Amino acid sequence: MATVMTKGALTHMPPLTLLVVQLLCSNLLLWAVVVAQRLPLPPVQQILRFALPGLLQPGLAFILGLIGLSLTAASIEALIWSTETLMIIGLAWLLLGERLQPPLIALAVFGVVGVALVTATGDDMTSGSNSLLGNLLIFGGTFCAALYTVLIRQRVVDLAPLLLVALNQAIGLLGVLVVWLVWSPATEFAPLSQLGLGIWGLAAISGVMLHAIPFWLHTIVLQRLSASLASLFLTLIPIFTIGGAYLFLGEQLSSIQWIGAACVLLAMAGVSVLYSE
Repeated sequence: MATVMTKGALTHMPPLTLLVVQLLCSNLLLWAVVVAQRLPLPPVQQILRFALPGLLQPGLAFILGLIGLSLTAASIEALIWSTETLMIIGLAWLLLGERLQPPLIALAVFGVVGVALVTATGDDMTSGSNSLLGNLLIFGGTFCAALYTVLIRQRVVDLAPLLLVALNQAIGLLGVLVVWLVWSPATEFAPLSQLGLGIWGLAAISGVMLHAIPFWLHTIVLQRLSASLASLFLTLIPIFTIGGAYLFLGEQLSSIQWIGAACVLLAMAGVSVLYSE
């Protein structure tokens, strides 16, 4: 749902500016809950260890993804991001020593095929907007997101999920702010004062729904499941995105996209059966 909101907000606000606003609102919510729950901060010498993965995501992953999206087609961007599941499985095996279960790998591939059918059949695939540089940037962002998940899986055993996400997003916001101030031209700031409260509200709500809530929930999941298994649920993102686009933006699904959606849902059903066993 936040992707649909972000798409609407991008018609009024530059990408990096929107990302700064979203992360500011996400941080405000997360740290308000941290204060309300009176969660103690870790020792100063350990704060950087817990916070640094935030430079990968939401830092580099979203910066590279937004710049890459401006250079290539949206459907290709979604297709590249669908490989995050396979990257996480490989990195979890390499860095965490998680066992590669053949059924899990098969379900991951099946889910990615479904995502490919969902995202690769739109008009953008033949629009000529494809860019090698844009694709490489998105691929780099996807790798950063996958590495972030694996690193968080290592750290979540030592710190409360909420506090871990809050520290990650605080340093991620700092990194994005630096890039924003360097990258954004001075002429970009003036029109922001002319935006209505509705646009600012849309940006704020999309930030909470895109960064605060899902990252908090995902970190709780990583506390209970292996990174490989948790990563399979990321293939559901395009299904919810397309559903939201259908409801709120009037976008239609082709028959092949419906088949792709069914493949993803079947892969998730297989995960449920596999995990229950």
